[in-house]
Amino acid sequence: MARPASGTDIKLKAAGRELLREKGITGLAVREVCRRAGVNTGMFHYYFGSKEDFLHAVLKEMYAEFMLNFKAGVSAGGTPRERLKNALVEVGRFALGMRKTAPMMFADMAHGKKEAFTFASVNLTEHVRHISVLAEECRPASAVKERSLPFLIAALIPVMIFPVLIGGIMERNGVKALGGLPLEKIKGEIFSEDGIAERAEIALRGIGL
Repeated sequence: MARPASGTDIKLKAAGRELLREKGITGLAVREVCRRAGVNTGMFHYYFGSKEDFLHAVLKEMYAEFMLNFKAGVSAGGTPRERLKNALVEVGRFALGMRKTAPMMFADMAHGKKEAFTFASVNLTEHVRHISVLAEECRPASAVKERSLPFLIAALIPVMIFPVLIGGIMERNGVKALGGLPLEKIKGEIFSEDGIAERAEIALRGIGL
């Protein structure tokens, strides 16, 4: 049964966010969450029951915040193309914030962990539905108007997500350079607002918009 919100559960979730960014899902430990929040483990279990329920609550809250920004960007007006670009930019920003957490979730799904797949399929798909509507609006003007909607989505969203996640994986594993370029320079391009906006533009031009 859900407990009423209080300062204690807020502190625990704030600590959980910090540790997710630092250690990812698999590296997050309940005792470390409690230590950082200044809360005993009994209170942790009182509010969340288990590590899995805690992760679900934290990730769901993070996604809800992303969706607020996402919907604001989509409803900001302009042409369908401009709104689609705004949506892609918000996806890129969310991926940036999740770059140390999402790879662990994908790894869990790849290893057949049902909890991770269920959470992602239930809680991380609302933005895809919105992008699908926008892509459908834009499709008649695109160079791939004969292609299916899933084809368009597959051409748009990975461009916003995977460069950031790969950068996060390299960052997490202490990679210092790639292809002769320092990782810090690569991160400056991939993680910056300009880099995110440029990738959104590249994705749209890639389908002829």
